[in-house]
Amino acid sequence: MFVKQVSVFLENKAGKLGNITGILRKEKIDIRAFSIADTTEFGILRLIVKEPERAVDVLRNADMTAQLNEVLVAVMPDKIGSFDEVVRPICEAGIDIKYLYSFIGEKEATGRIAICADDMKKAYAVLKEHGCEISEQEDI
Repeated sequence: MFVKQVSVFLENKAGKLGNITGILRKEKIDIRAFSIADTTEFGILRLIVKEPERAVDVLRNADMTAQLNEVLVAVMPDKIGSFDEVVRPICEAGIDIKYLYSFIGEKEATGRIAICADDMKKAYAVLKEHGCEISEQEDI
């Protein structure tokens, strides 16, 4: 139902992002999607990777603050209005979308949207009710 996401807190300083990506590359952890949100002092790097538990362990062993959480990943066909078809039902159901980001699926080149909402189970049910295809962890 949900996909595991790795969240990494990093100082907003030159080279910090490269440290993280270098560690994951060295450990051969495949990054499938990412998003960065920043403030003046720190940022949050959100990652969808092939081995989320191992990624968190590797990053924590490198003295980084990393945690696992879950996102809902909806498939978004390459057509006009598909973003609205995913977002509108969630909004109309009164569910707050905290953040989202898009990426391309590995197996078939379709768009996907990673969604974090205040009520993930309800968001999942709403999207399923509206015929939206939802990706599972093994689909990433």
